[in-house]
Amino acid sequence: MKKILFVCSGNTCRSPMAEGIFNHICKEENLPFVSESAGVCTLTGLPVSEHSVSALADIGIDIKDAKATAITDVNLDDFYLIAVMTPDHRDNMRYYDVPREKIYVLNEDKGGIFDPYGGSQPLYNICRDEIVQEVKILIERLREEV
Repeated sequence: MKKILFVCSGNTCRSPMAEGIFNHICKEENLPFVSESAGVCTLTGLPVSEHSVSALADIGIDIKDAKATAITDVNLDDFYLIAVMTPDHRDNMRYYDVPREKIYVLNEDKGGIFDPYGGSQPLYNICRDEIVQEVKILIERLREEV
């Protein structure tokens, strides 16, 4: 089983949604991947945003028990790939000695996945839909590699 780590800033909005969506699709399709998530600017144990929970509940994915994890509380060597939300997050990975070829930026051509933090539920739903699309693209890439 290959492990993927989704990374954003606070690990309360984007990366927990990506983790939930990725794991849901991989389980449904019996794929040999599993994901976790972490944040570069967070404290381990913080609750996931209620808007993120609601956005995923609307598509049948439950992340209500998810908690934030600080990137410093994760062994990055355990992961096959680090999937980040923005080019800035990719740049942050250099501080953790992650090889550039092990980093994947979701929606890189458009500057990454926008941060809905502090926004309305409809904004989180738009973010969720973008993450769904980008996670599907990532899964197709992973199928080709493995």
